[in-house]
Amino acid sequence: MKRVFTGAVVMTATIGALLAGSITPAHAQGDNYGALALSRNGASSITANYNSYAAAESAAIAGCQRSGGGAGCDIKVSWRNGCAALAESRRSYSWATAPSLRQAKRNAINANRGGSASIINWNCTSGYQL
Repeated sequence: MKRVFTGAVVMTATIGALLAGSITPAHAQGDNYGALALSRNGASSITANYNSYAAAESAAIAGCQRSGGGAGCDIKVSWRNGCAALAESRRSYSWATAPSLRQAKRNAINANRGGSASIINWNCTSGYQL
């Protein structure tokens, strides 16, 4: 009887561990990096889901250049596991990162000093949308 009970306890613990592993949040799967590049003429690129800051920044610069920014593209911000948003008003650009897209958008608009701003570009790493 003792062996049956011990076997049942071990099996229950094993099943519990397997189930706990299957309900981890999507963003707990590892680190993903993103970057935002912006040129003086307004061309932009926001990358996500790269294995390092350097890779994300390189891809953002390349995307900005392809979008018409040419050699004037600069990294404005890079981040790990989260979202970034770029806002534009008549006179300025602003950007922000945050754990959620909603917060990144709000922060980018609030950071803009040029009047009424709107979001013109955004991106999130895997598991970090809302």
